[in-house]
Amino acid sequence: MQEGKSAAQHGRTAFADLAGKYLTFKLDAEEFGLEILKVQEIIKMMDITRVPRTPAFVRGVINLRGKVIPVVDLRLKFEMERREGTDKTCIIV
Repeated sequence: MQEGKSAAQHGRTAFADLAGKYLTFKLDAEEFGLEILKVQEIIKMMDITRVPRTPAFVRGVINLRGKVIPVVDLRLKFEMERREGTDKTCIIV
């Protein structure tokens, strides 16, 4: 940390440095982006529990450290062809 800067000032600077940055990913030939400040973490695919009576694009839910997190298949949400997951498939929280 730079001398003379408080921890709060340093935190604000780090936060400001992330503003306007995006996590980008591809689905087929299309590229999408999410504001990096809205992303908590990226995790490997894990077991998903189906939830009855949900739209087809809702794959189900996962238990992430005691929190129930819904999992949406963006390919189906954007009306693309369904595909099986690969070693590159992940969940963006």
